[in-house]
Amino acid sequence: MSLRLFAAATIAAATIAAPTFARADDDELDSGRVIAVEPRPYALVHEFALSAGILPADAFYTGLSLGGSYTLHFSDLWAWEALSFHYSGNVDTGLEKRLGERWSAGPTGDAEFRYLVGSNAVFAPLFGKFTLFNSAIITASTYLALGGGFARYTDGFRPQVSVGPGLRIFFGQVLSTRFDIRNVIVPDQPEGLEYVLHFTFSIAFNFGNQRATESEAVVEDPNRGFKALDELYPDPTAPREEDR
Repeated sequence: MSLRLFAAATIAAATIAAPTFARADDDELDSGRVIAVEPRPYALVHEFALSAGILPADAFYTGLSLGGSYTLHFSDLWAWEALSFHYSGNVDTGLEKRLGERWSAGPTGDAEFRYLVGSNAVFAPLFGKFTLFNSAIITASTYLALGGGFARYTDGFRPQVSVGPGLRIFFGQVLSTRFDIRNVIVPDQPEGLEYVLHFTFSIAFNFGNQRATESEAVVEDPNRGFKALDELYPDPTAPREEDR
């Protein structure tokens, strides 16, 4: 008998609590506790970037690169890095000399990387804000680049395919910085394939705020988030509109 009473009491409690939970959710919505996702505050259109980087993977030399790129942004998610160029000045690691001195090994004769020309599709699904030491708000996005082109070595040209992630930090509508990691895959005989790891840091400049795929330009408003909060949580001490 006690088990039946317990079951009946549980069902009755659940029946009574369900409308209460529903009202709580409605109250949260009415009080503005659920905040909609804001549109991205910066609209990149024509992006020109100046880059410096390093190619650290080769045992016989380290490449120090300089270059640049032009990217056309179609939307917040998709862009086309139409052209990128990176030239590498190679610094000898001294390994070939040490091999010759210790084991009388002759020069390897491997071709060295000279420069890279490419074109990539860019997909940027993640965008957000975070705080630095609880004192500054950083606006950033991450993206993935995939494309190809050709690489110039000391023995000639080779086709290449590249893929890698990147991080962009915004300093406004015009200026941003980029950190890219690209894995460049090129054919190499007789080994088959050679993998060139390329790290770059770029300073990017954006021109324009209206894309061809959009009807309205995005105007930078640094107080957009605060205005939204003011609408959701009005100041009770502020004079009301009907009192003015």
